[in-house]
Amino acid sequence: MSARAVAVVGAGSAGRRHLKVLAAAGARPLAVTRRPEAAAELRAAGVETVADLAAAKALGAAACVIATETGRHAAVAEAAFALGLDALIEKPLAVDALEGRRVADAARRSGRKAFVACVLRFSPSLSRARALLPELGAVHAVRVECRSYLPDWRPGRDLRAGYAAGAAQGGVLRDLIHEVDYAGWLFGFPREASGAAANLGRLGLASDEVAEILWRLPGGGTLSIGLDYLTRPARRRLSVHGEHGTLEWDALAGTAALSLVGQQPRVEAAAEDADARFLDQARAFLGALDGFADERLASLDDGVRALSVCDAVRARSG
Repeated sequence: MSARAVAVVGAGSAGRRHLKVLAAAGARPLAVTRRPEAAAELRAAGVETVADLAAAKALGAAACVIATETGRHAAVAEAAFALGLDALIEKPLAVDALEGRRVADAARRSGRKAFVACVLRFSPSLSRARALLPELGAVHAVRVECRSYLPDWRPGRDLRAGYAAGAAQGGVLRDLIHEVDYAGWLFGFPREASGAAANLGRLGLASDEVAEILWRLPGGGTLSIGLDYLTRPARRRLSVHGEHGTLEWDALAGTAALSLVGQQPRVEAAAEDADARFLDQARAFLGALDGFADERLASLDDGVRALSVCDAVRARSG
């Protein structure tokens, strides 16, 4: 049986990682790029390239991964659905919830399967934390944080030339939407959210550099999220406080620590590897194309809900 062809739109770092893991998952990745220098580099690395999605479909692709800059996600997704392609769309789904709903509606009208690439859902240590949550009993407070220093992400590159710099498609509320997504996945997305986002002028960007988000939990407790591009050293973690104790997840250490009243603290560790998470996500996506559901795959509706939270905070920030 020949390998399933999957087109990957976008030849940046995310697109190249998707190309690599799709091959590792047994698929036949086709890189979609019109840039001659990118195409030549990919072909030299042994990757098949095509100029557009129509050409990929002609070579047998029935699905695609969309890993372009955020501002192009909606247009590329709609074009893919029109061609009859299923899709995995890099986070965030779109620049805002209105555009995200348009993508979700297009997928429904065309009968296509589509998901948002929220790869933190495939973190082994977050999965362990999720499994431990019921031991806390009723939860009254949740704190989520993702803080790092943006210049450390890609040393030597001009931040002002990257997607994160522009107010129209960048900023922490879009770039770090993983935290909003997994908070909604674990505790339920809210009907309303509040908060504030700001550009402090520290990095020379036009987009938000810091943000705080707050929503109510179904049982009446609170969930808050802190995001920024300015913190050193980096931290990415979750703290959950319930009637029986506290659960803490440290993404960088790959640990889930449970402290219950009257018991010795338990710390569970799981190896964290970015490529392994992307590979698990690729396998889940390929399985979904064959009808095998994986609850870790984020739906387009989840993608819209996460964007709605960010839109609400942005609106309150003026």
